[in-house]
Amino acid sequence: MNSPASLETLQAGDAFSFTAGPITRSDIALYAGGSGDYNGIHVDIDFAKRAGLPDVIVHGMYSMGLLSRLLTRLTPAARVLEIQSRFQAMVAVGSALRCESRVLSRTATEAGEIVELSLTAKLPDGTEVTSGSAKVLCPASTSGQHGANA
Repeated sequence: MNSPASLETLQAGDAFSFTAGPITRSDIALYAGGSGDYNGIHVDIDFAKRAGLPDVIVHGMYSMGLLSRLLTRLTPAARVLEIQSRFQAMVAVGSALRCESRVLSRTATEAGEIVELSLTAKLPDGTEVTSGSAKVLCPASTSGQHGANA
């Protein structure tokens, strides 16, 4: 993982990432069990083929979970104020996903700085499968001396 030293040191434009995968059938089955999403397109090859797919596909929320992991490697989950995502493409069994985040801004508040980040998950060919954004709190006691809108 290309990981930052800490949330406190990140500035607008800074990026960090990690690659997950290849995503296996076991990963999909474990995710289905954990999420309760047993939709046939994710767990049943015959069902997926009847739906016009060549094989089962990875849950969209699996990629969102990886992007959430990217955030929680940066800061405790309790500091994640908001996360939004949009699913843009299907992910096949055996794919790897490059999960990336970039700091968009830092805004001072009484509680500390709100750090806004972009989020993307991409296939090796560059296809963006999930995109979104997040806002995380860098508390006043640890937020350092960043500008109001760096």
